Amino acid sequence: MKNHDLSDKPKYEKLARYYLIALCAIATSIILSQVLVQKFISQQKNDSRVINISGRQRMLSQRISKCALLLGDSISLDKRSLYLKQLDNAVQDWEEAHLGLRKGNESLGINGKNSKTVEALFEEIETDHQAMLASAKSILGLLTQELSTPTQEFRKDVSNIIKHEEHFLTGMDQIVFQYDNEAKTKVTNLQSVEIFLLVLSLGVILFEIFFIFIPSAKTIKKTFLKLLQSERKSKKMTLEISSLYSSLEQAYQDLLEVDVAVEDFTVFAKSKPNGDFYFFSDKFSKLMEFEEESPSNLFDWLQEQGYDAKYLQNIQKMMFECKTWSGEIKVTNDAGDFVWLKMNIIPTMDDSGKVASLMIISTDETEKKEAEAISQEINRERIEKRVKEQQFRSALILEGQEEERKRISRDMHDGVGQLLSAMKFNLEGIHSVSSDFEKEKLKTSKDLLKNVIKEVRRISFNLTPSALSDYGIVPVLNKFCREITKLSDLKVTFENETGFLSRLEGKIENNLYRICQEAVNNAIKYAEASEVKIKLSHNSRFLNVEIADDGKGFDINQLEMKGHFSASGHGLFNIRERANFINGQCTISSEKGKGTTISINIPLD
Repeated sequence: MKNHDLSDKPKYEKLARYYLIALCAIATSIILSQVLVQKFISQQKNDSRVINISGRQRMLSQRISKCALLLGDSISLDKRSLYLKQLDNAVQDWEEAHLGLRKGNESLGINGKNSKTVEALFEEIETDHQAMLASAKSILGLLTQELSTPTQEFRKDVSNIIKHEEHFLTGMDQIVFQYDNEAKTKVTNLQSVEIFLLVLSLGVILFEIFFIFIPSAKTIKKTFLKLLQSERKSKKMTLEISSLYSSLEQAYQDLLEVDVAVEDFTVFAKSKPNGDFYFFSDKFSKLMEFEEESPSNLFDWLQEQGYDAKYLQNIQKMMFECKTWSGEIKVTNDAGDFVWLKMNIIPTMDDSGKVASLMIISTDETEKKEAEAISQEINRERIEKRVKEQQFRSALILEGQEEERKRISRDMHDGVGQLLSAMKFNLEGIHSVSSDFEKEKLKTSKDLLKNVIKEVRRISFNLTPSALSDYGIVPVLNKFCREITKLSDLKVTFENETGFLSRLEGKIENNLYRICQEAVNNAIKYAEASEVKIKLSHNSRFLNVEIADDGKGFDINQLEMKGHFSASGHGLFNIRERANFINGQCTISSEKGKGTTISINIPLD
């Protein structure tokens, strides 16, 4: 038989390489885009600051000229003091900004990295700047020493400032325009780079679609077809197993007709209401081979024989309520042999109407049970061999189905899911979209991609929840209910009534999960339910899983007549067959308008 895992391995390795290449290309384009954008933003901050300060230099040079003229025309000492202070502030700001524009200044937020063109323009106005600065400082020096200094002594400095101002202003205009042109050039270059990165990203997306998504989709489609073929074979074998079960049941019915004489019921023992023995019949003592020490209490004795304490407490409660208990018990006598007793415990009353004593009336069924066992042994080996063969084949198919589900789930989560996430990050890295229509289309694409990722994760989880093999059925059912509640309008709740935490065999946990999944899906598709409750409870012998909805319900008899419980392909049939496969009892109860309850009882031994 051809090994599909080995034949498909090169394909998956090739897809994995393509996936890594595409992912690296997407990551590189996103990183480059972010680096360039962040670098441009940083440069834009510097450029805008430089343009602002260079424009302010024009204003400051004009303020220096104005203050110099006003100082020359002022006679009032108060006005001279005011204009002198304004001139001093303007000269300090003007000089600091000029040096910052050429050499850089952290406090002003400029780095001083100018182009050759800008440096050349600064060189052209440097003479004017130095001349105006020297004259302004000369005026400040004279008036600082003597505020009433005559105008004639610094008129030459005022004339020098006015002489050089025009050429300085013209040069600063050219510098501001050059700064602005260089900033625009950077924006244009960034737009070109963004367009290139956009084209690269679209190319990567097309590469992913044609070389990764499409081949992956074809591979998954083939796998699904194989899975469907395996499922059809499994259903066919399931029908054969059902037929064998029917034969086995008929054989057991025949064995029950074995004619073995059973003695009449006799009083075996008597006890007080609390179970303390005060009488044993000879027959009972001989049957149980009591020698030196006899049991003192009925219920303690049965508990020592392995019966559950709560079960025995219920029998005691029946006695105090004057009710008779009947049943079969299997005990071990003092010699170590099994003894089957068909027992009736009958309370007797005193004159006041209270329970006075308990009468244990029994008959020995050991010979009958042994005869039945011998009769069953005649056909048991042959029937069990055929059943085990069919179960083994069915188990292989179901395990194959689970492996295929795991494989598809893993491919969808690790392959398709990761690629979709990468594509989402790629779309989020696209910034060069200008028109409102394109922005709306981009937003729609992002939302659609988010929904696709969500749906892929849901399908992957439904195929095989990874937590099932790691943590067991209880955490997975809890998570399953939360996920279904998020993804649908149906409220699904899980309740672990008895705190069950034990792990079960893998096939039992898998089939329990599939049963719950099938039942909830039926409630979503057909029941029109608003709420589904999954309850889990257990005792020392059995685990019970109950799935109940408040939907419209159905007529069970009518569905049985239509063959929903005997033909493969129906959800209820699949539930019963999965329950049979793990030796469980499936009970389905429903009424129109009163919802549906599915109960699965599984032995824990």
